Amino acid sequence: MSHPTVISDEEEDSVELYNGFGSQPISRNQMRTRKRWSFHENSKPNLVDSPLQAIPRRLSDITGVDGVHKQIDPLSELGGAQLYSTESGRLFHAGKIIIALAGLPGRGKTHLSVSLTRYLRWLGVKTHSFHLGDYRRASAEDDLTHDLFVPTPKSDKAHALREKVVNECLNDILNFFKNDKGQVAIYDAVNAKPEFRIQLHEKFSKLNIQVLFIESLVTDDSIVMKNIEEAARSSPDYKDWDYEKAYKDYSERINALAPYYQEMQSNDLEKQLSYIKFINFGERIELHNSNYGYLINKVVFYLMNGSIKSGSVFLARCYKNSLDYNFDPPLDDEGTRYAKNLTNTLIEQLKSEGKTYLEKIVPTSKPKLQRELSVDERQPALGMDGVDDNSLVIWTSVKKRTVETTQFLKEKNINVRHRIQLSQKNPGIVGSMSDEEIAEKYPDEYSQYIKDPYHYRFSRAESYHDLAIKIEPLILEMERMSGDILIIADDTILKVLYGYLLSCSCYDIPTLNFKTDEIIEIKFNAYSNTANRIKIKDFDEKVE
Repeated sequence: MSHPTVISDEEEDSVELYNGFGSQPISRNQMRTRKRWSFHENSKPNLVDSPLQAIPRRLSDITGVDGVHKQIDPLSELGGAQLYSTESGRLFHAGKIIIALAGLPGRGKTHLSVSLTRYLRWLGVKTHSFHLGDYRRASAEDDLTHDLFVPTPKSDKAHALREKVVNECLNDILNFFKNDKGQVAIYDAVNAKPEFRIQLHEKFSKLNIQVLFIESLVTDDSIVMKNIEEAARSSPDYKDWDYEKAYKDYSERINALAPYYQEMQSNDLEKQLSYIKFINFGERIELHNSNYGYLINKVVFYLMNGSIKSGSVFLARCYKNSLDYNFDPPLDDEGTRYAKNLTNTLIEQLKSEGKTYLEKIVPTSKPKLQRELSVDERQPALGMDGVDDNSLVIWTSVKKRTVETTQFLKEKNINVRHRIQLSQKNPGIVGSMSDEEIAEKYPDEYSQYIKDPYHYRFSRAESYHDLAIKIEPLILEMERMSGDILIIADDTILKVLYGYLLSCSCYDIPTLNFKTDEIIEIKFNAYSNTANRIKIKDFDEKVE
């Protein structure tokens, strides 16, 4: 009797590497191949041959908290910009990687771990953030003090609890790699001392898991103060706390830990470690042992565009969203009214949030920075968009009706940028047809489309996936910017942008419902983004 062959993780990766490179190349055909869009388990439902109800659907609700912390469902989820998938679920040109953060509290580590997770998941990399604070909160007891946060607590009880939560977190990371076929785990912890970092490196390196440290250092006190304020308001540690008490407690935590923290150095002790020093959240980046592979280089590239996000992204549908793809008429009278109402609603919303910077903008030939840039600081892009927290930038597609929708905002000297990447999804040969007409004229194509509307493209058309690849430069630019952004575009574009910002599964994105009479506001938060609806008011209505 023959026994099934047992394949180790390492052997599986090498088999995948061989088969991956030998598989059918990426093509521009409208039909995705089964080979390319394969899944890492045989139990994965076949999206082409399975009934429609097998595909999980997000209903029309596009508000709430993002999905960046939820467990990845290997049976139903792919990243919006994922180029291919493999039998193991891991990209075949990378490996298993743990990104271990290091740095004192208030240095933006949680924000960094969450934003990296969002970006890597969008690229189709099975990534999960493991926040040591989550494990601590699950086990914490009321009588423990800030002694719990120092590397060598005086209290035996605090020491035992530290050991417990660290072991639980690291065990979950190992389980993520072994049983969930994860590719990148992000370990969000202080990792204050060299001996802890070396132990972590040795533990995972023995398991053939690459270890990369990202140390977040801050020399600008204003950044630390801003992070403390944000933590006091939104950290899960301070839920239902009075703000002043939360601010004081978090400051005391930092002061208790600061004497124990040792910065990473390329000395004999840590010379074998690979690490990135992320200084003042992207003002300067230093690499050590930087012989990185493809995936870690993507991380480095992302860090080069990183910033501590503030402000909101406002998403608004363009006027007459249903116009034929090839039509490009200017705004009519009703469209001009829509533009005015959109402008006034946005201004009213900004004022309700305590943002009065629009009142301070004066006509000038060149926008001025509210602060001087240092010589060492990374210089902003042309036009200096998004350098200041108190700023607004508008992005539109190049269609006349989106460009002209900004006319009343332009009068207020607000920067407007027209992005060709924001052009709506090209529907191809079915552009002017209803679903019923498509089903009747192209029944086979329609049946394939309805099973996977995100990846399928009709003849001479684009898919949502094509849009996701196209807008990646804008996503990176958005990550670099601070302040508020208003994006006016076709709803096909808004769906994909929303899918990235709220960490949606690609199968949910085509079903998102953007209404013409609403603005969607997405607010950035260190732990998770949130979205809410803003009704566009009719300011021409007469009040009795």
